[in-house]
Amino acid sequence: MHVSLKQVGSAAQHVVPMARQAPRLARFALARLTGRKFPLMVTMSLTDKCNFRCIYCHLPQMNRDEMSTADWHRAIDELADAGMMRVSIMGGEPLVRKDVGELVDHLKARGINVAMNTNGWYFRDKIDVVAKLDLVCITLDGPQGHNDGQRHPGAHDRVLEAIDLAKSRGVKVITMTVMTKGGIDIVDYVLHVARAKGVRSFFQVEHDAEGDPNKTIGPSISDDGIAEVAQHLLRRKKEGWPVGPSKTFLKQLAGYGNHGQRRFYSCNDCFASRYFLSITPTGFVVPCPLTFRSEPPLNGRQLGFAKAFEMLAQPQDAGCGCNPTTELNYLLHFRPEAIFNALEFA
Repeated sequence: MHVSLKQVGSAAQHVVPMARQAPRLARFALARLTGRKFPLMVTMSLTDKCNFRCIYCHLPQMNRDEMSTADWHRAIDELADAGMMRVSIMGGEPLVRKDVGELVDHLKARGINVAMNTNGWYFRDKIDVVAKLDLVCITLDGPQGHNDGQRHPGAHDRVLEAIDLAKSRGVKVITMTVMTKGGIDIVDYVLHVARAKGVRSFFQVEHDAEGDPNKTIGPSISDDGIAEVAQHLLRRKKEGWPVGPSKTFLKQLAGYGNHGQRRFYSCNDCFASRYFLSITPTGFVVPCPLTFRSEPPLNGRQLGFAKAFEMLAQPQDAGCGCNPTTELNYLLHFRPEAIFNALEFA
């Protein structure tokens, strides 16, 4: 594999930040060598509440009970003590929780890298919270009519404003596009926005609205349509556009013979439950956000969050094509191209 000087330089500039995590990295390396679990990355779903009603998401209808601020503090402390290095805060819309700033402060005080998935709507009022994050992922599904039609009236313009607000405070920004329908025109619009704003864009084929990894992925897109988007993104990436997914991911998405691929592996082959996990709003510890119906349910408030993680069984579902999860699996499998892709834009 050819490695460019740009890639080497990009990797080198991350040596100092990584060195600060050296003790946790050493613990993780030992866990890998000995086959033990390690909570490298944790998704914390703070709430199901959201001001949007996106056509591909049913989380707001679940309306599960939420853990208290004290419960989340406990979860953070127990998992940080166990070695947790990175947290992705999700919802619903996480910025609707009044204590979200306090929880971000606590994570940062424990030396955790903190990212947030958000619709960007509340950035005007919560910019002081956003400014403390290491990364924000804001959903942008395409041009105004397409985006607002499947997400929320006025969402498109708020996203553009949110990107500018976050960047003005020095926060790294990426966008995520949920591919439900449409194709090349949607992709190119998002990439034009990303290039103009100086951010990177990721693309995700629609998963089941109820979070069932056994159901059809991307039901509104044909196999050939998935392959067409994947091939186009590969071309754009080679041309230097700010395409976020790695070439490794996009080639797999294009599928064998360029006929599209919806699932990349089974849940049994995933590192979920071994090196990453998710916590639901109610405090259940599950393998990932797509497998929140784990049996038997493990309640972190009752068992302890680190202990529940240790007890977590490997999921046996059909699998997914989730970009963030797949890229994390690539990194844990030491796939060189995916590692340099992550470092280049980290």
